[in-house]
Amino acid sequence: MEENTSNKQPEQKAVIENKPMTGMTIVGVNLIVLVIYTALLKLSPDNGSLILDAFCLLLHVVFCLIMAMVKKSWTWVLAASLVLAIGFSTCVYFLPLRIN
Repeated sequence: MEENTSNKQPEQKAVIENKPMTGMTIVGVNLIVLVIYTALLKLSPDNGSLILDAFCLLLHVVFCLIMAMVKKSWTWVLAASLVLAIGFSTCVYFLPLRIN
């Protein structure tokens, strides 16, 4: 008996590919991380959270700059500069609210 192989579809293997992050994805993820830890620290009623937020911001920027050197990608420098600019302006904006 002949086996009809024309109706059988070849088995497709699920291949998981690690796609590199695109430039705007890197920037977007870094900004989302900035928003998350800034929002969590701003919910705290004490004044120490402002200093902790500034410290986290500094670590975040240093991390982005190290990744820029390791990956040799200007996208990480862009992410570091945006995190620094947005994070610093957020700290300056919330500073008078914490002093009162």
